Amino acid sequence: MTKHRQRRSVVARRAEANESGIAVNHEGLSREARRLLSQSVSANTVRAMRADLRVYQKAGGVLPATETNIANYFSAQNSLGKKPATILRYANSLHMWHRYMNLPSPVKTMAVRSILRGIKFSRDTRQSSAPALRLKELHVLLDDLDRKTLHGLRDSALFLLSFYGAFRRSEVVVLACEDIEWRPEGITLTLHYSKTNRSGRIETKSLMRAPPDSVYCPVGMLEQWLAASGITQGAIFRGISPKGRMGAGRMTAHTLYVRMKKALEQAGLTAQGFSPHSFRAGFITEAHLRGKSDLQIKRISGHRDQRTFEHYIRLADAFEQNAGDFFSLEG
Repeated sequence: MTKHRQRRSVVARRAEANESGIAVNHEGLSREARRLLSQSVSANTVRAMRADLRVYQKAGGVLPATETNIANYFSAQNSLGKKPATILRYANSLHMWHRYMNLPSPVKTMAVRSILRGIKFSRDTRQSSAPALRLKELHVLLDDLDRKTLHGLRDSALFLLSFYGAFRRSEVVVLACEDIEWRPEGITLTLHYSKTNRSGRIETKSLMRAPPDSVYCPVGMLEQWLAASGITQGAIFRGISPKGRMGAGRMTAHTLYVRMKKALEQAGLTAQGFSPHSFRAGFITEAHLRGKSDLQIKRISGHRDQRTFEHYIRLADAFEQNAGDFFSLEG
């Protein structure tokens, strides 16, 4: 057996011995230390990293990798049209794998870092942002739903919670009855996992109850949905068959995308390019333009990175107080 194959064999055994992928000698560690070690990386992070590694290996990549392997791989992925953000994610997964295996990371070498910079500067790396779905458009979307059906009632509650809770679609579909705290003023929703919270830190969002005469109240619509569906425990939003039969399992994030796409078509709003993320962008935009403070908005959106949050605000301010708002000769 060659030295290279021996090295690969050792690494393979390390990975099999530790489900989290972190190569650490457990000898002498207490049970509590081993438990904390296993929880240092979330299951979702491990799954995402493994998916990226499968892409690399299907492309002919070997592990452990050299800087030449990685540089050529990233160059090939760029030629295939992969987005710079996707290639950067691949880089992070490959870097973390080598670190977890206690091996030098080829991703951090000068050659690979230069390749990544070349990809960034050779292409338009501006992220395409989902347009904000404003309150007026939300009302148009909701008005075209048939709330006499389970489909329409569920989608109405789902869309309203997505907007007023500034939820990502992966967050709203996992909500359960046990996550709701009912209060006279509204509801407090507990979020156990989010894109920016993979450590299991508990987060909450408080949604206000609208005045009694409002037909667009997220709390009231949620009450109507739960009463009509008979759901008292488990997933709030569940799949429904074309014949109106409700399933036992929670609906998927993709189903939310499909349902929104269908609702946009019915409401004549497809040209704007809205996506489920438009609910989140719409809430932040609407709240900002109505004078809500950054702190108030962040309590709902859950933003911890100020730069990411300010991206939404810049988009919202693009035509507010614009220097080119004069169209006559009069001062």
